[in-house]
Amino acid sequence: MYTKERSDQIGGAVFLIGLGILFLGNIVSFWPGILYVIGASAIARGVAEGQAWYNVSGGLWMIGLGLVFQFGFSLPLLLILVGVGMLFGYNIKGEWCDRRGDRAEKRKNEDKAKNDDRVVV
Repeated sequence: MYTKERSDQIGGAVFLIGLGILFLGNIVSFWPGILYVIGASAIARGVAEGQAWYNVSGGLWMIGLGLVFQFGFSLPLLLILVGVGMLFGYNIKGEWCDRRGDRAEKRKNEDKAKNDDRVVV
């Protein structure tokens, strides 16, 4: 896990690299391609910062919207994207928050144990 400044640098670097690839090759047209770049940048920043779920979910939504526009906007594809997000989002979020909550609780217990060792005169 990096500091906020370093994670911002990583996210910015991924964004610039993605823009360079987008302009360099004609792999994807600009409109859905920029959504992919924004999504990848958000995911990289979130993983570097250690708060993956909040940025990963946004990044995945951007990539998903890029796919919707890549294959032609259709309501069924958008509904499938929303449904998959609802199915997997809760499981990932719950798992990630439980891990972070366990670490926070462990730190509280350690701090409490340290404070209990002090002798008050």
